[in-house]
Amino acid sequence: MEENQAPETEKDLSNNEVIKSLKKTNWKSYFKEFFMLFLAVFCGFLAENYRESLSAQKIEKEYIVSLVEDLKTDTTNLSGYISFRKEKSVLMDSLAGMILSEERSLLGNQIYFLARQVFNDQPFFYSNGTIQQLKNAGNLRLLRKRNVVNELLKYEKKVKVLEEWDENDNRTKSTFREMGGRVFHSSDLNATMDSNMKFVMPTTNPQLITDDFGIINEIAFQIHYLSKMTKGNSLRAESLKSDAVRLLELIHSEYKLD
Repeated sequence: MEENQAPETEKDLSNNEVIKSLKKTNWKSYFKEFFMLFLAVFCGFLAENYRESLSAQKIEKEYIVSLVEDLKTDTTNLSGYISFRKEKSVLMDSLAGMILSEERSLLGNQIYFLARQVFNDQPFFYSNGTIQQLKNAGNLRLLRKRNVVNELLKYEKKVKVLEEWDENDNRTKSTFREMGGRVFHSSDLNATMDSNMKFVMPTTNPQLITDDFGIINEIAFQIHYLSKMTKGNSLRAESLKSDAVRLLELIHSEYKLD
């Protein structure tokens, strides 16, 4: 019985080897589990980032498409603005010339008809809905093409310059309005517009209510000044329209739009 029993030292060696084997197996198992867990978390992180990237690109594309529509609207509005102001500048130069003419007593119909049109206006309405959304929500960073963002902000600054000049134009028209009562007969001037707010050419040859050349010259000066300001705004609008066209071309090029 005693002869069949292994020596204590042999038993100890055998137990140690089993323990070492178990430790080695457990270490490999733990490492494998940790690696699989890490891989799952990492892959989930990549997938989430990919989904967020796709979502950001989709939102960016929506903003870009909307910007393109705004710029197209701007170019259309600017075309009308430019045409209107060029024609108005010519009319006002003609009006000033008639008022200063020695034959102005024969030109009453034309003078009153054109004088009413000094107050006529066709403002430029800036289509800024998209850029305001981008700025208010802090989403300009969504536009990855920084050159597009820079040009867009430059374009917006030029729009503000044009709007400021339009305000100057309105202030000058207010001065003309205040002086008008010293030169034009109110009833005759009012008769140059019908109930449908359309301009009507007088037929009674209405006259200026003063022969004071100083006052007449002052009103003509205001008309000439308005004419040049109006012409200047048309040139600024032409430059702005060119910028809008170039910006559209840049967006189409950078974002590969159809």
